[in-house]
Amino acid sequence: MEQPKIKPDKHVKSPDFHGAALIDDNGREIPITEDMVQDAFSDLDQKAENHSAKKPSSIQP
Repeated sequence: MEQPKIKPDKHVKSPDFHGAALIDDNGREIPITEDMVQDAFSDLDQKAENHSAKKPSSIQP
């Protein structure tokens, strides 16, 4: 038996995945947004700065 075709509501905008999404444990697609990427890079930058500040210098004056 063929499933009825569901017409999308013109007022509801689908997320634009650009091919990038995470799949959660339940199989749902979660789009990766630019904000998510920017936040990840900010976190990495901050962790790198903190790591560099804790690392003792090997150069003796």
